[in-house]
Amino acid sequence: MNPKLELLKEIYRLDPNDLPQRKEALEKVKPFADEIMDRFYEKLLEKEDFARFIPTERIPELKAKQIAFVVELLSKPFDEKLYRRIARVGIVHYHIRLDPLYMSYGYHLLSELILEQSHKDPSLLPYLKLIIKYLKVSEAIMGEEYFAQKSLAESPYRANDLFVAVNRLHTAYMGCRESFENLRVDPEAHSAFEKALEELREHREVLAEAGFDLATIKRFCTEYAKAPSETTVQALRRAVERPLNDLSVTAYLSLGSSLASLRAMTDIVYRRLVTNERSLTPERARENIRRILGENFGWAVQRLDFLEHEPQEGRYDLIKHLSLGESVFYLAVGVRELSNRLYVLEQIDLLGEAIKLTLYLHEKESR
Repeated sequence: MNPKLELLKEIYRLDPNDLPQRKEALEKVKPFADEIMDRFYEKLLEKEDFARFIPTERIPELKAKQIAFVVELLSKPFDEKLYRRIARVGIVHYHIRLDPLYMSYGYHLLSELILEQSHKDPSLLPYLKLIIKYLKVSEAIMGEEYFAQKSLAESPYRANDLFVAVNRLHTAYMGCRESFENLRVDPEAHSAFEKALEELREHREVLAEAGFDLATIKRFCTEYAKAPSETTVQALRRAVERPLNDLSVTAYLSLGSSLASLRAMTDIVYRRLVTNERSLTPERARENIRRILGENFGWAVQRLDFLEHEPQEGRYDLIKHLSLGESVFYLAVGVRELSNRLYVLEQIDLLGEAIKLTLYLHEKESR
């Protein structure tokens, strides 16, 4: 449950059963939508500060988007999904550097233009007030998310958030890089890879500086999905592997290797993300371990296997003996580069010991 969402419902006294009334209000105002939007952009363009954000050739497109946004606001349940949709608009406004004061002015102007329709027909007033009420809620959400983005951008944790997002992409990439056929035939592998790419969108400018171009990677993924070939595979590998590793090494060295390790240790020991289920199976434990190590050191890991028997010496860089109930297995890790061995092997070893300890404590508590 989103506490912000619940608080907004309380502040604005939103009726959870008012969706039919909102839809009715939408139908009442639809005949005036084009006229309202024409005047809205006409008045905005009168102000120089707004004009630089509004290319005149895009006004028809922007009008259509504004109308679609209001339609969604009034025709969808006011739930977590709608909150995230509104929040994304606020985040976009942050990234185009539109001051929240201007955003508030836009909402004020739109509300005035909507309210003016009551001069034509006074019976519209209750419907128009309901629309304006939800516009106020939308403004509150967008303002909150705008300032949340601003705080995040100025926080030392932002660098680590990029680091975590890059690791998620590495983990997804590991799931398909041995056989890129997975991108084409395995919906889960394809979905995980696409989702990981999507999470990096807000960092695309930083990534581009490191030679990691999200648009190019997505294009190669699409080309391969449609017409697989060795040429596309090699192009995809070139676009992903080296830039991703270079970026990760830089992030690890300069943006908080200790912070990443501390966060992972907290997840393992205190949040118990490896053992957070009452009836933990060996399969589930392995899945949790893979996720924890992938999110924090996926960029450095070349191989991560769970084996029933201890492997031959030299096949892996690190081997951990783990047990859960009657099940005994080995966590075997191989890292990608010599530099990665120097930088991260000790940290992975430390996380392995923490995982071993949490499994032991879980077993002890379960008896």
